[in-house]
Amino acid sequence: MKMKRILTLTALLFFIGISAKAQIFTIGPKLGISNTTLSLKDNVDAYQAGDAKYSYHGGVFARIKITGFYIQPEAYFNSVNGEYTDASDPNDVKTLEFDQNKIDMPILFGWKMGPFRVNAGPVASFNLGDEVDFDNSVSEYKNAVFAYQAGIGLDISKLTVDLRYEGNLSNQAVLGEDEAKVKINQIMLSVGLKLL
Repeated sequence: MKMKRILTLTALLFFIGISAKAQIFTIGPKLGISNTTLSLKDNVDAYQAGDAKYSYHGGVFARIKITGFYIQPEAYFNSVNGEYTDASDPNDVKTLEFDQNKIDMPILFGWKMGPFRVNAGPVASFNLGDEVDFDNSVSEYKNAVFAYQAGIGLDISKLTVDLRYEGNLSNQAVLGEDEAKVKINQIMLSVGLKLL
């Protein structure tokens, strides 16, 4: 009888420990879509931002909870599609594509209230490749830039939904002969699955 109580108590403590660990630490995959616009500065007469474009992102996230607050590091592949016009020659205005693949690594600091969350934090972005319509339209891509994200989230059982804004703190690329600087602005909607 005494042994049965000890085993029952041990099993109970084990499951309480597993439950507490799951409440403190979460990890899982995430996938989403992005709406991207370009922000151009300096030579606005020659280059102007075009229409917003949709793209996708996917990767993994982790969340460490500390009372009502949490830290959420992430790493994901981000395919960026943008558009701008080159009017440096008024007789030949061109609409160009800005396509770039990068790895984004945000570290978000947030506050959780029931199922709702708010968060913000810095992002390190690493360029993987690029493709443009004309060889001379982008004269330089930055290998790494810093950005920021801020947004809201909702947790529904094992699902986690996030809506965020991301903006560059540094220039993503240079157009022409140092004529215009490019920054990327994104509205990002993603869905994740908690594995723990």
